[in-house]
Amino acid sequence: MVHYGKKVFEMYDLIIIGGGPAGLTAAIYASRYKLKTLVLTKNIGGMAVENPEIENYPGFGKISGGELMVKIGEHAEALGTEIRREQVKSVTKDKETFKIITEYDSEFKSKALIISTGLKRRKLGVKNEDKFKGRGISYCATCDGAFFDSKDVAVIGGGDSAAVATLILSEFAKQVYLIYRRDKFKRMLPAFQEKLGKRRNVKLLFNNRVTELGGDTNLEWAKLSDGTKLKLGGLFVEIGFEPEVPFKTNFELKKDSKGFIDVDKGMKTSEQAVFAAGDITNGSNLFQQIITSASEGAMAANSAYLYLAGGV
Repeated sequence: MVHYGKKVFEMYDLIIIGGGPAGLTAAIYASRYKLKTLVLTKNIGGMAVENPEIENYPGFGKISGGELMVKIGEHAEALGTEIRREQVKSVTKDKETFKIITEYDSEFKSKALIISTGLKRRKLGVKNEDKFKGRGISYCATCDGAFFDSKDVAVIGGGDSAAVATLILSEFAKQVYLIYRRDKFKRMLPAFQEKLGKRRNVKLLFNNRVTELGGDTNLEWAKLSDGTKLKLGGLFVEIGFEPEVPFKTNFELKKDSKGFIDVDKGMKTSEQAVFAAGDITNGSNLFQQIITSASEGAMAANSAYLYLAGGV
């Protein structure tokens, strides 16, 4: 059962910030270690819930991201994890204790911390992008696809997320353009490329990028680098992600040049008693999958347990 509302000063062994595959898996392991565990997250399941069809998670031939994350969350709660749907605003470390304050001004303390806040979507960076956000421009096909029924839309990107978005939109839209800046897909799974090739209302536009966006109140057109002007009812941006740490701290974590948190093989960060797991780390960004995030969550929980048991 997910909790809401203000709660003041309760001590936990471990607080996990982020409720995606890494955070919830960490909670399962931590609870099995009998640690008093709290998960604080704005959205249960993270971006995994946006995937309508997962075919590569062991034990499930086919399952939606939402269903999978519900199962993982219920597993954690059944073992004793407390989950609160609250955005963390700040984390303060005082000697060996962390104080966390959330958007509702709830205050919690813990002896160890796991950060698993994942990623945020990268913006296109074209003039008028913010103007048309929510007025034709979207960053989530799963969330908004149904609003573009029988319209011409475009997806920008060349990875798996762009493929998923295009496949989702092809079920609703009249025409879907997939715009990619290179001459062929280099990061997209072959299975996705095969599926795209079978969709009659999908057109691939290689060696192209969006240079201009226009319209009155809502997005009406996008101009491409080859001079083509597409009349569009919607544009979906799928050009990758950036690390997301949406709260302030009174300590600095070592990060790589792209902003991902540096961890060792046990998911330890540069700060004592702080661990990180999932897409936020510089290990998982090499292969961003639900299973790799989950495995990092398990390792982070194990390291947190060992630290709390003996100060390792």
